[in-house]
Amino acid sequence: MGFLRFCVEAGETTRESQKEENWEMGRHLVESTNLNPRKSYFLITEFAKRDSYKSMMGFGCMAPQQPNSGLFVGLNKGHVVTKKELAPRPSDRKGKTSRRVHFVRTLIREVAGFAPYEKRITELLKVGKDKRALKVAKRKLGTHKRAKKKREEMSNVLRKMRSAGGGEKK
Repeated sequence: MGFLRFCVEAGETTRESQKEENWEMGRHLVESTNLNPRKSYFLITEFAKRDSYKSMMGFGCMAPQQPNSGLFVGLNKGHVVTKKELAPRPSDRKGKTSRRVHFVRTLIREVAGFAPYEKRITELLKVGKDKRALKVAKRKLGTHKRAKKKREEMSNVLRKMRSAGGGEKK
């Protein structure tokens, strides 16, 4: 009940009037989009189930979190405690490459060089065909996200090569 009381104090309407308002919003949505009224009943009921249109869109009326008052009743009930400082866990470092791993990867890249498809991507980037380079990368790597990352990596390699050998042109 505290949640509803907070919403009413904050200027929100009661649940009954919200349901009626949501029914009207659902009906208006169906009428404005020319949906089949028989099939759109589900959509209208979904609107009516929500506490409010705002909560459906992710702007729900939530009370801000407040510290415990030390009392055993009320909105902020609970024993007052200071949060314990936890030691950093190894799982928090997930995804961060260590210096050693970075060194090994750069060494392998230096020794092994680039794969044929990576060379093709760099050639396409030199000519200025970024979109085609992305398509080649996507075909080889499988996903759009990986392809974008690979294209960015190859363009960074090209940029470094140009900055290292600035005056080197035919």
